[in-house]
Amino acid sequence: MRFAFGQGFYPHDRLEEFRALVRLAEEAGFAMVMTGDTPAIMGDTYVGLTTIALETSRCRIGTYISNPVTRHPTVTAAAIASVNDLSSGRAFLGLSTGDSGVYNLGLKPAKQAELEEYILAVRGLTQEGEAVYKGHALQMSWYRGKVPIYMAPGGPKGLRMAGRIADGVFLETGFLPDVIADTLRQIEEAVQEAGRSIDDIDIWWHARACMGDTVDHAIEKIPSGLLGIGNRLARFQQEGKFISDDIWAKLQELKRRYDFMSHHENKASGTQRNAAMLDELGLREYLSARFGILGNPDDFVARITQLEALGVKNIAFTALMPDKADFLRNMKDNVIPRVRLD
Repeated sequence: MRFAFGQGFYPHDRLEEFRALVRLAEEAGFAMVMTGDTPAIMGDTYVGLTTIALETSRCRIGTYISNPVTRHPTVTAAAIASVNDLSSGRAFLGLSTGDSGVYNLGLKPAKQAELEEYILAVRGLTQEGEAVYKGHALQMSWYRGKVPIYMAPGGPKGLRMAGRIADGVFLETGFLPDVIADTLRQIEEAVQEAGRSIDDIDIWWHARACMGDTVDHAIEKIPSGLLGIGNRLARFQQEGKFISDDIWAKLQELKRRYDFMSHHENKASGTQRNAAMLDELGLREYLSARFGILGNPDDFVARITQLEALGVKNIAFTALMPDKADFLRNMKDNVIPRVRLD
């Protein structure tokens, strides 16, 4: 097997702990170390990226995930270009329409067309020093360079756009066999229609991961993590997502009740305002099967082996597990050596 792994952390943790986790992730063999962009519930993403850049020397670093709503494209272009300089060209920019980083500011996510315009503007500013955005000419005079832009599509429209314009993707469609096959088909078709090669896109899959003695034990540690990605799955249309009507109804209730200020809660954080819905709505089995890599190290290796056979290669995790250092050490000692890294 050939696998690479990525791990996202959040700078709202104690700074020394954040630094230690970042270093441990690189030492463990993670190819990407990232941080999110949701200022109401964690620290600043570019302070986090600067810290990662200073604490690492090999891994790629980037936003996992930012949005087009809370920053002007020139501000984003300047910030990620600065991180790219600081890290000797290791940076990338992850963008999607917006999740907790938008909702917790009382704002709405961008539409797909707005996201596309934003991506093209940031790319134009970093690579050419100029762009047009919302009818206005923009300039950035001090930087010329390529910073890869990744998307995080979870539905058909996003997948098609990613195939056209993204340098990379963090796929949030899930791990059900039919879903994997359809996701890869849609990207391949979009790439071909745009006159590109599938090799032009760096493909990663987003998983909810946690170690435990058993799968159920691991689920008990991150119920809100599973619900968070379920809440994203509930957005927009049902069509094309391989979701049955009964599950769609449950996901719509999840979306109605979801508390974005508790988006990254876990048992270690004390209050868990979303967690009870995993069983109240009967979503435990579905969300863990669709998005989870859960259990002990043997369970991880077995799950990764299964996913590899279905066409999955690179996998990125979000640090929602209560004991992040223990997870990284387990990956380093008991998982990564058993799945050859790309």
